[in-house]
Amino acid sequence: MRKLLLCFFFSILLPSAFAQHLIQGRVFDAQSKKPIAGASVYINNSSSGTSTNKEGEFSLTSRNALIELIVTSVGYQKSSTQVSLPLQEKEVRIELQEQSTEIEEIVIRGSLKDGWARYGKFFEENLLGVGYFAENCTIKNKDVVKFQYSEKNKVLTAYCTAPLLIYNKDLGYELTYDLVDFSMDYKTQMFYFAGYALFKDIGKGKKKFEQNRRDAYQLSITRFAKSTYNLSWAEDGYVVRKLVKKENEVRRDAKAKYSELLNTVMKKYNGQWGRFFASQQEYTEQMVSDMRKQMSQPERISYLMDVVKPEEVVRRVDGRDDLKWISYADFLYVINPAAFEHSKRKMIQQSAYEVTELYLQRQEEGVVIDAFGSYFPSDNWVLNGHAVNFSKLAFLLPIDYVFSEGERK
Repeated sequence: MRKLLLCFFFSILLPSAFAQHLIQGRVFDAQSKKPIAGASVYINNSSSGTSTNKEGEFSLTSRNALIELIVTSVGYQKSSTQVSLPLQEKEVRIELQEQSTEIEEIVIRGSLKDGWARYGKFFEENLLGVGYFAENCTIKNKDVVKFQYSEKNKVLTAYCTAPLLIYNKDLGYELTYDLVDFSMDYKTQMFYFAGYALFKDIGKGKKKFEQNRRDAYQLSITRFAKSTYNLSWAEDGYVVRKLVKKENEVRRDAKAKYSELLNTVMKKYNGQWGRFFASQQEYTEQMVSDMRKQMSQPERISYLMDVVKPEEVVRRVDGRDDLKWISYADFLYVINPAAFEHSKRKMIQQSAYEVTELYLQRQEEGVVIDAFGSYFPSDNWVLNGHAVNFSKLAFLLPIDYVFSEGERK
């Protein structure tokens, strides 16, 4: 997959952040420079998509100040292009590289024959989510999902031979999801997935869908990002504190000492701890037992610090009124609004006071947020805790979803 980054010069005089921006562009073959007709072009995580004409031209609109433009065509690698709006150039030019089928065939041959039977439930729960809306969210083409498992590295990976077709009965969307990455490292217990989404609204105007969408928005990271942009954590009910995580030195020292003793026992006493204890008086059986308990402690110790204000993490605006850049050290410990407990909606009510930890993988890069809560790069803002489940596909809303009045109630 080729990712193109287009750089645009920012103007000080800007239209309203809520205006619809026009995005015009052309798609070409990278080698021949000929236009590509019929290429699919859409704004990631939105309901806005189109196809190129015979001249390779396309046109879309978006209210957002930052978007990710996805272009796909049969026989070519997909392109992901981060675009800043409004455009300072006449059009976006995108060149697609030819797709190598040889690598794909090798991957297919290495996939597990009984992959879905073994890992299908795990795949659905970690991609779609668990409970509430996830119960009525289904993958229509499960046969395109393939799995590989590395016994040596203890890593499970999944990939798709075609975009996933997902039907969400509770939010009223048909979702076309192009899975880019899905991996579970069982050694580190780290899970990650990423992809590109195009929404089709099949429930516009229906009361059930509108209420469910409001609920999903209330618990979304998008709402918190928008609250950060507006510097309105307190007004929106969030309590945010700084969380510092430091290495557990007791655990570290215990592991080092135990490893040293184990090496001695294995080499000098043929692995017999009894002989080791009888041969010396420095280390008793109880002391070694205590070391083992210390080794089972968490790798890091958490220290909850003072309340943080949004002004402390919004670092600069880069000369634009419609973009804000944030960066911070350590973790943000985000407590859900207390007012949620008074909601008549069970999912919201049960989320009162729940906690999400947010940290930046690359602090120096930070995250850029627009007025609607869209943020880039999305992989740099990592979630732990309550918001994780509600950030999965069964709870996902398009970035062009408009939240109605009463947002802060």
